[in-house]
Amino acid sequence: MEKSVKQKQKFRSVIIISLIGILVGLLFTGLAFGFDTARAIKGMTAGFIITFLIGIFENFVFQNKFRKLKFSTGLLIRTLVYVAVISFAVISVWVIHESSVNDANIFSTLKSDDFRHFIVEGDFKSILLFAVVFSFLVNLSAQINNLLGKNVLLNYVTGKYHKPKEEERAFMFLDVSSSTTIAEKLGPVAYHKLINSFFFDIDESIVGSEGEVYQYVGDEVVISWKNSRGFQNANCIRCFFNIQEKIGSLSEVYKKEFGLIPGFKAGLHCGQVIIGEIGDSKKEIVFHGDVLNTASRIQAECNRLKKTFLVSEDILNKLKLPEEYLSESLGKFMLRGKAREVKLFSIQKKTV
Repeated sequence: MEKSVKQKQKFRSVIIISLIGILVGLLFTGLAFGFDTARAIKGMTAGFIITFLIGIFENFVFQNKFRKLKFSTGLLIRTLVYVAVISFAVISVWVIHESSVNDANIFSTLKSDDFRHFIVEGDFKSILLFAVVFSFLVNLSAQINNLLGKNVLLNYVTGKYHKPKEEERAFMFLDVSSSTTIAEKLGPVAYHKLINSFFFDIDESIVGSEGEVYQYVGDEVVISWKNSRGFQNANCIRCFFNIQEKIGSLSEVYKKEFGLIPGFKAGLHCGQVIIGEIGDSKKEIVFHGDVLNTASRIQAECNRLKKTFLVSEDILNKLKLPEEYLSESLGKFMLRGKAREVKLFSIQKKTV
């Protein structure tokens, strides 16, 4: 069911990108070469082909096959693919249009002097230069955005959080179980590979639930949901179980490579936080507030209560728990550093 939803989301993304491509193709052609009907049609067609193919690559190839490439390799491959797609689209549209106008077949058009002139001396040189520069800059920005975190680069550029703001957010602290024992067993290099693989493998479940990775702290990942995104469709609850399902599906891979399947536990809480830029030589956009401390303390209670997923009463008051999940009230607890008790619930998925 989850895979079907994700596939639909990917196809929807391709369609939206393609529609935007039609508009951009029209505007670019008009501004660069002048507005007339023939050029407008060619620009719109090329825009559609380019964005449709790039949308396919981004959603069905790059996300699955190239996520673990190093920065420079990923940037180079993406740039070359973008340039190839743009070149293919422009040449295809030109050849089809010229063949239609001259009542010639495609192969004759490709062998013609007009085609040679278009490629060597005509507009294609300018288009190719634009394609290289555009593809490099777009992919460089995308790679840096992935490096910093979702929308962090945009927030820096726009100065959205240059002045601190108050936001309502949900936070999940998700921690690998028995990490010290695992680290001693595997050694530092293999342990790093395990944690890195784990964080890579769970990312799709985080993004699919509208979550954002706030930070990695050792063997722990802090996930955040802005405003109501975490509560819609119980996204912040589903995230944990989607991660559980993902790691379960990769159990044989983990056992073969590391000799174990990583377990994990999580604590979830929500409330008002302050978000803003800090630092000078190294800047970050950070959250401050009691919500993060509470979420961390809730996660720390998992071991003592022998539970894998604990949430606060505030979370359950904000959403409708789907029927496939069970909540168990564990009572009120005085968490370390807190002035008042917090009511905790354990969440489990119903067994069929």
